[in-house]
Amino acid sequence: MKLSYALSEILKHGTNRTWWRSRLLSRVVSRYYATRENSGTRLVNEDWDNAIILDACRYDLFEETYSEFDIKGELRKRTSLESATPGFLHENFADETFHDLVYVSANPYISTELAASQFHDIVHVWKDGWDDDLETVTPETMYEATVEAASKYPEKRILSHFIQPHTPFIGKHRIGERDHFTIRDRALGNKSTTRRTRTPFERLEIGDLTYEDVWRAYRSNLERALSPTADLLDSLDGKTVVTSDHGNAMGEHATPFPIKVYGHPMGIRIPALTHVPYFEASWDSRKTITAEVPVKSEGEDTDIQERLRSLGYVE
Repeated sequence: MKLSYALSEILKHGTNRTWWRSRLLSRVVSRYYATRENSGTRLVNEDWDNAIILDACRYDLFEETYSEFDIKGELRKRTSLESATPGFLHENFADETFHDLVYVSANPYISTELAASQFHDIVHVWKDGWDDDLETVTPETMYEATVEAASKYPEKRILSHFIQPHTPFIGKHRIGERDHFTIRDRALGNKSTTRRTRTPFERLEIGDLTYEDVWRAYRSNLERALSPTADLLDSLDGKTVVTSDHGNAMGEHATPFPIKVYGHPMGIRIPALTHVPYFEASWDSRKTITAEVPVKSEGEDTDIQERLRSLGYVE
């Protein structure tokens, strides 16, 4: 980093405590955690035929909510390898192929972090199932896309990546919707994006919202996702699990540093961000899983690589 740039940034943001916290987390704290042993496990190595990812779902949030829905099975705590979706995707899938797996994704990061040729197929629900009014993919749309993929690929593992309970909050209690989900714009190749509003977790950090305000809306978002999730558990053949890629911090400290964490910054492996649910639903029989060559053509994969290169992800 050039000294002139560093000085200009300090002059611009010097009195902004949120900016300083973000810089400390990304430049100091995350590097500390990178030197520590990672006790997380790879989701892809767990025993399942279908996996449903509820994006940004803390273990304690799921634990207090899931029993209100008619789903039978066993819940345990799993430690994720990373604290944000890009890291989760990298730690689970980078530099390997999974031609027995179909990834159904509401999260645009699937297109900026991974290549289509790594999987048998990727269903880009974030691209074709986007709700322009809500600025997200609804759980109901994900249910339909996942059932369709499972029917089309009966001999493949199905990984269904919901956006909820990640913001924006679209449950009964709604706060802090964004102007734009900028990652989607980047994945589509749009270089100019609308400035987004503060997330609920950022508003909690500056005291604009209370812990109770955010938790209620966060939980409401999960509740909206759990109803279609319960329907999926009834619809899918084989052994199905429900889990998350990471959690959300709501003021927990980045031990041993006296710094509070909000949201889910990369590389901050604290329990609030890495302790996620692993719910193994009851099942009667297993699927027969086979690996086959990817559905995506070489040309389509090249397009994804070009977008990665334009974003600085690929040399």
